[in-house]
This record gives sequence, C-alpha cells and structure tokens, in this order.
Amino acid sequence: MAEQAIRETFGLMPPGTSHYLYVVFAPFALVFAYGAYLRLARSGLIDLVRGGSGGIAGALGRLGWYALLQRRVAARPRGYAHLGIFYGFLALFAGTTIVFIDWDILRPLGVRLLAGAPYLLLESFLDALGVAFVVGLCVALVWRLARLRTSTPDQRAVQLQFLGLIGGLLFLGLTGFLLEGLRILLRPASWTDVSFVGTAVAGFLSGAVSPGTAQEIYVGLWWSHAVVAFTLIALLPFTVFLHAGAAPLNVMAQPGLPRRELDAPFDLREVMESGNFDLQPGVATVAGFDAGRRFALLACTNCGRCDEVCPAVAMGTALSPRRLVQSLRRQVLEAKTEEDLLDTAVVSPEALWACTTCAACVMACPVLIRPVDYIVPMRREEVSRQHLDARQGALLANLGRSANPFGLPPDRRDDLPGSLAQADGVES
Repeated sequence: MAEQAIRETFGLMPPGTSHYLYVVFAPFALVFAYGAYLRLARSGLIDLVRGGSGGIAGALGRLGWYALLQRRVAARPRGYAHLGIFYGFLALFAGTTIVFIDWDILRPLGVRLLAGAPYLLLESFLDALGVAFVVGLCVALVWRLARLRTSTPDQRAVQLQFLGLIGGLLFLGLTGFLLEGLRILLRPASWTDVSFVGTAVAGFLSGAVSPGTAQEIYVGLWWSHAVVAFTLIALLPFTVFLHAGAAPLNVMAQPGLPRRELDAPFDLREVMESGNFDLQPGVATVAGFDAGRRFALLACTNCGRCDEVCPAVAMGTALSPRRLVQSLRRQVLEAKTEEDLLDTAVVSPEALWACTTCAACVMACPVLIRPVDYIVPMRREEVSRQHLDARQGALLANLGRSANPFGLPPDRRDDLPGSLAQADGVES
C-alpha cells in the first residue's frame, strides 16, 4: 500500500511544543490587540464602510478591485515586486491558517484536512507563491536601500522601519524554505518532491549536516521563525506595517475618486436660521478632520506615487502630498491630534497654497487617500486667520468679485485664456 501524504505539524519538535507555542504567543497577541484597539477605537469604521459610496456592496467591490486585485499597484512597473510580496504573504498566511484548522481543530475530532491530494496540491502552491514572496522582498530590499541613501531626515526613520519589516518578512520566507528542506531531509517520503523548493534545499543539505545536527538546527530555526512572526504581528499597529491592515479597511470606506466639487464648510441658511455665528470654516488640527479622513492617514504606505504625479512637486514647490500625509499621520500616531498644525509649522502655508487641486494624487494613490481633502480645509483656516500675502488676497478678491482669478468682468470671460500672459497687470 502506498504511503499516504499527511501533514505532521509538530512531528520534529519536542513533545508539548504545541502548548508552549500558545503560551509564548499570548503576550504578543495582547500587544497586538492593544494596538488594534488604539487605532480602531472611536474610528467609526463600521459607519464609514456602511455609509460609503455604494454601501456594503460598494465597499466589497472596492476591496476586491483595489486591495485583492491591487489594480493601482499593478499599473506601475515597480508594483510587480509588491504583487509578489502581497500574494505570497496572503498565500502563506492562508496556509498557516489552514494548518491551524487542520491540526488544532479538526485533528482532535478525527478529521484531517491536510492529507492526500489536497495536501500535496497545497504544498506545491505554497512553494510557488513562497518563491514569488522571497523574490519580491529581495527587489523591495534593494529599492529601499537605494531610497535610504537619498531620503530626507524626516523620511530616514520611515525607510529604516520599512527595511526592518522587509528583513523580518525575508527571514520568515527563507527560514520557511530551510525548515521545509530539513523536514524532508529528516523525514524523507515518496511524495515530498511536490515541495520542489524544499526538495532542492534538502538535496543541498544532504551530506553537509548529520541527522543530529539537522534536528538541532530545525528546532532552533522553528522557534526563531515563530518568534519573528509573532513580533511582526505585535508591531503591526505601531509601525509602518500598520498599512497592511489599515489599507484594505480604508479602501472599503473611501470612494477613491476626486470630489466633483469642493464641499461647503457650512450652510449659510442654517446659520441664519439658528442664529449661531460661532463658525469654524477651516481645520487647524487633525482632530478637526472627520473620522474618515483621520483613519485614511493610517493607511498611507509612503510609496510616493502621489509625489510622482504632482505638478507642484515637479515645479519644485514646497508641496509634497506624501510628506503632508505622513506629517498628519505622525500626529495621529503620536496622539497630537489637538496640536495646531499651522502655528507649529507641521504644515507650511507655502505647501498648502502650492496645491493646484488637480487631484492627480487622488487618482494615483493605491489605498485611496485624498490629500486634497486635507489641503483645502487648512487653506480655509489660513484665510479665516487672514494669513495671506498681497497676491493671495488679490486672487481671492478677484474670485469673489468676478468669479475668475484675474478680475475680468463677465463680458470678457472669453478673453480669459489670453489673459494669462498679462495676469500681473490685471487690476486687483
């Protein structure tokens, strides 16, 4: 009778390892749960998703299109490395979950999920996606190292965090293959060649290490693999890794398209009816933004795609949509949501007024953040505080009086395109 392929999860580990594993995992899980609570408490996420564009159906559609299919990521050449990381991580996480269900839930009931053909198919599939995962991480590591050399001081810490994250994930990918090779070396079977990477690793190790040494290496690597995985889970809410959880949630909550028109800070008719003239036309703190805009900040991946398409960045102005969103994100993470962004120069007026509101950044963002939605309210606050130079004041006066920035009367609106060259001479 042919030997049946079956998954032995703790076959090479000392007795009781499965129990010790959960004891070790417990404090990491508590740290993760605390961090998740900090990020999600009072976020109003459920209402944001339910009340977003298209309701629940629209949220699920955006989740599939932008998160699972990675449409905006795949649209750019550098995105292919991220696709390898994303789908590889997703597959390996799903594989780990299936192993948990098979060993801890079904096995005590006398049922095995990972046995026979389904197990062999899963092994081959995970090996293939594991290779894509490792290759994508290697490409990302090279790219991040190159970017670290040219990063500004405010971005250096972020780049170092990304390098740490990539290094941790790469360790998991490589040690996973090494553990598989050691398992095949120590427990050879007729069906193990379906794990083609593990079989190659086992062939490389064969004759290089004794069975006793291989067993010791296996146990040490197994525990280090587990602890690194637990550490990344615990750090997810506190580091750049946060975007892995926040981005899909933000995609469900946000429409991902530019607004057709700017929203009004207040309704004048309601103000007149209520008699309450204590108005706040603009926003000066992160707390002043609505829940959706605050949560969106946590989803930022710092990829820089917004900067790549921004005309203000191309012209060398003070504006960087990426830096602006990252600055606001730090305010959230450091619990400085009540700090005045303008008085403390977290955001500079020069950056706010450099924005053309073209919304190119909105269309480029892979996780559907809309930088314009932060810039316009802060501009309004600048106006309400009368923090305007002479040229800005003249521009706003012309818009209010003539509905164009040059002060041309309505009967000369057809001359507007030709007035650009003599804009400085227009009466203000």
